Amino acid sequence: MHFLRKDPALKLLCAVLLLVLAGALLLSDRYWVAANRPVVDDLAEVKVPPELGEMISAIDAYGVHIQRVPSKAEQYVAIKRASYGLEAPVPSYANMSAPRFGYSVREATFLGMPFWYNVEYGHVLFFRSDWGVVAAPLNEVGHAALDKANGRDLRASSGVPWWSHVWGWLFVAGVGLALWLWHRRTVRWRAENGYI
Repeated sequence: MHFLRKDPALKLLCAVLLLVLAGALLLSDRYWVAANRPVVDDLAEVKVPPELGEMISAIDAYGVHIQRVPSKAEQYVAIKRASYGLEAPVPSYANMSAPRFGYSVREATFLGMPFWYNVEYGHVLFFRSDWGVVAAPLNEVGHAALDKANGRDLRASSGVPWWSHVWGWLFVAGVGLALWLWHRRTVRWRAENGYI
C-alpha cells in the first residue's frame, strides 16, 4: 500500500469509494445481490378531489402493496433487540402519509446501488406507512380530476428523478478513475526506477 502514500488523489478517491460502498451496503434498503425491485418516486403533494372518493381506503383496496425492506443496519438492530428479548416494533398505519402523486418504476440494483430503471405503472397515487408503500395507477378520468383539483397538469409539471435510479454508475466511474490513477502511478514508478 506504499503507492497510496505517494499519490494523495488516489488515496482520497479510494477512501471516498470505500465510504460510498460501505454506506450503500449498510444503510441502503437495496439488495446486495443483483436484483430489481419496485419503487415509487414521490413527485408532488396533491389535493384529492371529492369525486374520487375516500382515497386511502380505495388505494389500499385496489393498489399495489410494496412492503418496506429495512436497511442492513435496521436488520442488525432488530437482531440485537431480539437477542435481548425485546420485541420488534409492529408496523402501524398510524404513521400514514396523505395521498401523494408519484411515479412507479422497477429499479435494477447491485451492491446496494441503483444502476437502471424501467417504468412499471407510471404515474400513481400512493401513500406511505410503517409497513411500506401502497400505490394505485390512475386512468385518464383520475388524472383529469386530479389536474382540475390541483390547478395544473401534474404529469407535465412533475419530473421523474431519474438520477436517483442510476447513481451506481458514478461508483463504477470512480473505480475506473482509481484504476487509471493506479496505472498512471505504476507507469511513473517504473519509469523512475528504469523498468521501462
